[in-house]
Amino acid sequence: MILPLKDIIDLDFLLSLDEGPENVDTDAIVSRDRDIFRQLKDGDRLDDAGLIAGWLEYRRLLFFHETGSGGPGAKLPGALFESFYAWTARGMFACGLAAGGMGAYSFLAYHGSRPVNVTLFIAVFVLFPALLCLAAALVGGHQFRSGPAGSGWAGVMHRLSMRLFIDKFMGRLQKWAAPVQKHFPKFSKDAGDLLHLDTRPFRSILFWPVFIVLSLGALGFSTGALGGTFFRIIVTDMAFGWQSTLLTSGESVHRLVSWMALPWSWAMPDIFVPTLEQIEGSRIVLKEGIAGLANEHLAAWWPFLCMGMLVYALMPRIILVGFAHAARTMALARFDLSRPGYQRLLMRMRTPRMGMNIKETGGSRAEFRAPLPRPEPAPGVEKNERLVVMPQPGAVLNTPESEPEPRPPVVPDESRVNNNTPGALVLGSARGFGENDMKQIRAGLEQQFGIHVAATVGIHFDFDADQDQIAAQVKDLGRGPLIVLQEVWQPPIRGLLYYFVQIRQIFSDSPLWIVMIQTMDQGEKNVVPSDVNFQVWKSAVNQLNDPQILIERWVSP
Repeated sequence: MILPLKDIIDLDFLLSLDEGPENVDTDAIVSRDRDIFRQLKDGDRLDDAGLIAGWLEYRRLLFFHETGSGGPGAKLPGALFESFYAWTARGMFACGLAAGGMGAYSFLAYHGSRPVNVTLFIAVFVLFPALLCLAAALVGGHQFRSGPAGSGWAGVMHRLSMRLFIDKFMGRLQKWAAPVQKHFPKFSKDAGDLLHLDTRPFRSILFWPVFIVLSLGALGFSTGALGGTFFRIIVTDMAFGWQSTLLTSGESVHRLVSWMALPWSWAMPDIFVPTLEQIEGSRIVLKEGIAGLANEHLAAWWPFLCMGMLVYALMPRIILVGFAHAARTMALARFDLSRPGYQRLLMRMRTPRMGMNIKETGGSRAEFRAPLPRPEPAPGVEKNERLVVMPQPGAVLNTPESEPEPRPPVVPDESRVNNNTPGALVLGSARGFGENDMKQIRAGLEQQFGIHVAATVGIHFDFDADQDQIAAQVKDLGRGPLIVLQEVWQPPIRGLLYYFVQIRQIFSDSPLWIVMIQTMDQGEKNVVPSDVNFQVWKSAVNQLNDPQILIERWVSP
């Protein structure tokens, strides 16, 4: 199953709400996600993407129910992005269409005294769009082959495009959205959630929507130029001529024109390729003017020019847009669901939990937890099960005195580790590893993220001293993550941040997870979302602007 981009955006938005500093009741989040899993049909047989898609359906309903904003027109950031992107794509194509049509129509303005310069027309409306298309194809092809983490000039182009069209553009939109809040508070709230969303987890996918929008603008320009040229030819008696100081013979121009017309000259060479006689008859000599030139020679160029725009500017751009759509689909299919935040969600859903409230002697009124709302089935699909009715928030159930005393909550220790995925290499303070129970660290990471810990390395946070022993383990690791256990109380000084950057530069095939813990000693390692030190670390790591450096916190099972 492939998650669409709007679902990925909503996924990160809703997960960010769960990881907000105000959410201190982690048990409620765990119970909610396990309840969602039980509502899913055949949840045990779903893959990670299918399980997350089902979670999203229920989580959206819960969000609108809890916030009371589920009325008509209410949208999460994903749906808002999809709507905004669709209108932006249409707008770019329309602007390109208008610019190309008006540009060609104005360029072909002919008043009978000076024919249209064929050489300049080919340079502006044929060669220049073809070169832009070739450059876009090279960047898109390298991006498709190597991904955003690739090195070289394509990696630089990717980072530059993300900087210009994501960071700068989104920052500008944030400033523009501020005055709108006074008049459209609801829209401004939804737009603010989208504009302030952290795009790093899915930035590799955002390259292709940006690429498609820009390609649609170029496609609109070439389409408009071809339409404007054809319209000018229909309603106006056009005259085309050529003049050059370098090319002094008609044979040289004819050879160049014949070479350009190779893609279509086999079809109708007499119509779409000017003959040598027509080329020589349309040459403009400055001192002689155009009085002695024949009309049929001056008008013989327009089929060649239209076919040049069609073959070299329009058709390659159409192919490029189709390629970009296919590449976007493949990028969505390759989206990394092994990131720690997603794995933690999957572990919360798949790990069985059983809990019951202990009633007081003599009977009590136990608070009733409302069942989860059931998403509406798609149109045309029969409802095999009746909908779950959402009770009122204040609803309670009476617990009879005759009921047996329930047992305390029990959390089974069933292993949910996926041993088929590449193992993780855990890096931590050499002193801390020496004083710690490594079995406890392995079990904690496996329970949180569902990963297999392949090996552990004690480090001194000195890259020159640690590089060899890390490299020896990474050689047998594959593409599994590197997990650094970092004590949250230590400030994110420049030396530590540079150490993480060095690890990413040398071991670029493995993502780097920085898991914040309270201390390496055998004690409480749990870090709550509201921890001020954790928020400082998040801000510092995010400023590194590397989507493969992820920061997470230790959550005690």
